[in-house]
This record gives sequence, structure tokens and C-alpha cells, in this order.
Amino acid sequence: MSRFSLSVRLTLFFSLIVLLVTVTLSSVVFYKFGEKINEQISRNLTDIADHKAAEISNVLLFERTNLLSWRASSVMLDVVVDDLDKRINTELKNLKKYYPLAGDLYVFNEAGELIASTQQGVLKTKLPDAWKTQKDYQLVFKHDVPFIKGSVLAHLTTLNLPQLKRQGYLVITHPWDDITQLLAPTDSNFALRKNSETSAELFMKNSVQDITLNDDFTQNPLWFFGDESYLGSISKPITIGDFNFQIAAFMPEKLAQKPLLELVKNLLIAAAFVGIPMIFVVSLLSRHFVTPIKELTETIHEIEKSNDLSIQVQVSGRDEVADLGNAFNRMTHQIGELFHKNAIVEKELENLNANLENQVIERTTQLQDTLQKLKSAQAQLVQSEKMVSLGQLVAGIAHEINNPIGAIYANMPPLAEYIDDIKTTVEIAENNLDEAGLKNLNEHKEQIDYAFVVSDLEHLLGSQKQAADRIRNIVLSLRNFSSLDQDDVKTVLLEEDIDSTLQMLLHNYKNRIVIEKDYALNEQVECYAGEMNQVFMNILANAIQAIPDTGTIFISTAKVDNNALICISDTGTGMPDEIKAKIFDPFFTTKDVGEGTGLGLSISYGIIEKHQGTLTVESDQSPENHGTRFIISIPLKLVKDA
Repeated sequence: MSRFSLSVRLTLFFSLIVLLVTVTLSSVVFYKFGEKINEQISRNLTDIADHKAAEISNVLLFERTNLLSWRASSVMLDVVVDDLDKRINTELKNLKKYYPLAGDLYVFNEAGELIASTQQGVLKTKLPDAWKTQKDYQLVFKHDVPFIKGSVLAHLTTLNLPQLKRQGYLVITHPWDDITQLLAPTDSNFALRKNSETSAELFMKNSVQDITLNDDFTQNPLWFFGDESYLGSISKPITIGDFNFQIAAFMPEKLAQKPLLELVKNLLIAAAFVGIPMIFVVSLLSRHFVTPIKELTETIHEIEKSNDLSIQVQVSGRDEVADLGNAFNRMTHQIGELFHKNAIVEKELENLNANLENQVIERTTQLQDTLQKLKSAQAQLVQSEKMVSLGQLVAGIAHEINNPIGAIYANMPPLAEYIDDIKTTVEIAENNLDEAGLKNLNEHKEQIDYAFVVSDLEHLLGSQKQAADRIRNIVLSLRNFSSLDQDDVKTVLLEEDIDSTLQMLLHNYKNRIVIEKDYALNEQVECYAGEMNQVFMNILANAIQAIPDTGTIFISTAKVDNNALICISDTGTGMPDEIKAKIFDPFFTTKDVGEGTGLGLSISYGIIEKHQGTLTVESDQSPENHGTRFIISIPLKLVKDA
């Protein structure tokens, strides 16, 4: 016997339920919301990275466009012919001022000598090696030149007069510090990578450092810098001339998880506010109900010790416990009267007890026989239901397929004759046309590859016949659907079984019901394949019958932990709660007499239980969300009973 009282055990039991519900709900919320939050953060970071990449691209494209337009000016062409005057410096300064350029403009002659610049004090400068180019346009990534403080990006173009075979160079620089300011961290951190290299500059709070961004960064959203993990995403590649680059945006994982942890914390607090009062109420109610039972137990112990059947239980109230006390009092009173009767009455009681035991044994035997008969009848009804459904399916499908197959078979001989006639006509034309007509005909035959077409027609006719034969074999194989070995465990793709069942039911719903599928499981499942087909057949047939005119049936599969989850829902009329509570009962049906036995869903329920799974139903008759949804859950690997 437990050392805890019944009231304490009830209180502990309900407290455990509250705790389990709280922990389960918190785990589900943490997992589901965590996935959603991470997905949203990844999308946001992708947008941020694309925005930053576009922002930098717009700045550089603006400078590139201006560079290519300025080189065509007459002032720049004067550089090539050495017709220089003061207006070139003035022109460069005006360009920088009017187009508020972040860097400077430089013009070099054919010998690589600096002719003009918007930078002061660099007139004797030679063209750096990094700026030497023969291309129409080139962008040089971050680099250093002796006469400029700090790193720069450089736009390069040549100034050409092809007829004189002479050229000059026009250069626009962009300070790297300006790019750094564009990537300065705000709510997110950034990294810039040239696509032809793995190294990148990482811009974080109060620091800039060199890192390596491999291609794995486009696949793995979780990045690690030092001891801290980040959620990140990388932009689409940006191309300017021959230069390609990408921007990576990321944020600390701890910061991303903060809203989720706050939500779980609030859930636990709410559960505490609800659970503690609930436990207190349960404790009071358990004491209220247990106290009368405890008094009855004490009275029984007292009667055992004293053998005094005149002791009565104090009864108060009108509930079931009070009825139990009154019944006990009446019983003790009657037993007391029996004790005062003579030995003959005692002998009769013994005889009655013996007769009662014999009757119980006899009735038990009868019940066992009846149960065995019921099991046998149930098995016969299951088989009958299965064969009736299969016969209807085979008849319907055969009716739908035989007509087009017959048409195909009937059209093949005339088609072969028509092809022979066409070939004969072409041969006659070849023999009777003049040289010009024959040439045109041969050119047309070459154009359409006449020889291949003629030879391929025979192959096509053969393929058509093979396809027709295959469809006929499929119709014949439908008969095997009901003969699958119910006791054999097979490894199958449930999606294929569902599609086969839908194909057999096509004549019942085509042109009026839309089937929408979301197959996410796509994994081998160990089960009794024939019985699972019967489950799909029963549920889908009911779903089709539940839609009177037009509607939709939604079918989805998924993997949840180590279970396969199949959901089949329809937009039919739904069912009230009183019918929903009985649909798995044997012989319960809402169909007219002769249309159903009421065993389909009952059998399906037993099959799913045999697979150590669950079959549940949800239904709604509201105008907004009418319809029914069946949810099947079975293990991916079937564990057989020992």
C-alpha cells in the first residue's frame, strides 16, 4: 500500500500533468518559433547584404559612367595630341566639384607622365604600375599608390586616337575609407569579399579585421568568429567591368535568440500563474471527495475488530459517495439478519453460492464462444468490405480505361496504312517530277529529315502499341490490389501507395475535385503494405463522398521525430461532434442501407493500432472552415510484438 493518501496522490498526479504540459508547450514553442525566427533573420540579412552591395555598386557605377563619358570630351583628346593648356586642370576641378566625387581625377600622357590632377603637389608623378591598362575600362580593387594617403579603388580608361596610334590615361580614385563608412556596422555587421579571392575585410563594432570567407558561407547560415557564433547571409554577386564582389551581413546568434528566450520565459510565468491555483483547487476537491471514503474505511475497520454489524456509517449529502454509504449500511443490516437464521439457511446459501459459481463458469464459456464467433464474423465482414470496394474500383477503372485503349488499338492499323500511302505518294512524286521540282522536293526532304521521319514513324507506332499493352496490364494488375499479403511487412514509399489509390479512385472524383499534395516525407516506411492501402482507400473514398459537388482534397506527408505523418483533409460538409465520436465504432454508418457496412473506418483504426500508430479525426461544419481532416501517424520502422 502506498504511504501517501489518495488526496495527496491525486494532487501530485495533476501537478505532474500541469508540469508536463508546460514543458511540452515550451519545447514546441522554442523549436517552432526558433525555426521561424532564424528563417526571418536569414531573409532580413540577405536583404541587408543585397542593399549594401547595391549601395556600393551604385556609387562605383556612377563613377564608371562619368569616367567613360568624360574621356570623349575635347579637353581629354587634347592630351593625346599634346595640345595642352590651362583649361584641363580647370575642367578636372569643375568635374570633381560638380559631381561631388569622393576621390580625385588624374590625367597621364602616353609616356605615363602626370599632366593634370585635382590633387595638389603631385605634378611630377609617374603612372603607377597598378594603373597601367590597355582596356577600355578597368576597376582596380583596394590598393595603395605612393602619392595618395590611404588605400583607394581606381577606375581606369585609356584616351585614344587610333589614327595617330597615341594614347593617354584618365583615372578616377575612390578612397577606401569611404567604402569603410558605407559598411560601418549599425544593427548588423558586414564583410566585403572579392569573388576571385577568399580573403575579405570584416567590419564589426569598433574593429576592422581580415578574415577568410569560403564558399561554405553561402551554404551554412551559422558562422563563427572567435568564440562567438553568428547568423549570416551573403548577397548576390555584383559585377563592375572585370571586378566582382559580394557583401556578407551577420549578427550574433545570442541576439537573434533573445526574443525566443523571452517568449519561453513568459510562457513559464503564465503556466506558474495558472498551474499553482489549479493545484490548490485540485487539492481541496480531492480532500472533499476522499473524506467520506476515508470515514467509510474506518467504519469497516471498526466492524472487523468488534464483529458488531449494528455499527452504521454516518452519511451526509446526496452524491454517489452518500449512496455508497447507504448501500453499505443496508448490506450490514441484511448480513446481521442472516446471521440470526438457522443452519438450514446457511446451507441454502452454500448451495446458492455453488450454483452461482457454476452459472458464472457456464456464462464465461458462453461469452468466450460468442467472442470467438464475433471475431470470425468481423474477419468475414472485413474481407467482404474489402472485396466489395475492390470490385467497384476495378469496374470503374476498367470502364474509364478500356474506351481510350480500344480507340488506340482501332486507330493503329489505319494509321500504318496512311503512312504507307504517304510514302508511296512521295515515291510517285519523285519519279514524275521534272529536274527542278525534284530538286525542290529533295531540298524539302532534307530540311525535314524525311528519311529519319519515315523510319521513326515505325518506331513510334511500336511504342504506341507497347504503351497500350502496358495500360492493359495495369488494368489487369488492379485485381492484385486486394490480394496483397496482409501478414508480410514491406518497406514502401507511402506516397506511391497514396498515388496508386488516387488513380484507382479517379473515376469517382475527376472533373469535380482538385487533389493538392505536399509530400515532404519521401522516405521508406516499414509497414503492412496491403493493410495501409486499405486505410488510404477507406479514408480517401469517404473524403470523395463527403464533397457533394466540387471541392478540394489536401494530402500531405511529413517526418516527425521517427514517425511518418499523413494528413488527408477535404472541403466537404464536415460532421457534428456526436457523429465524430462514433465514426470508429464497428457497424456505425451514416450511409443508406446497402451503401456501406460501417466497418471501413473501424478496420482502418485497428490497422493503425496494429502499426503502433494513431488515427485521429478533426471536423468542422462552420461556413468558414467546413470539412474533415484525418491524421495518421505510424513509426518509420515497425516493431513486431514478441
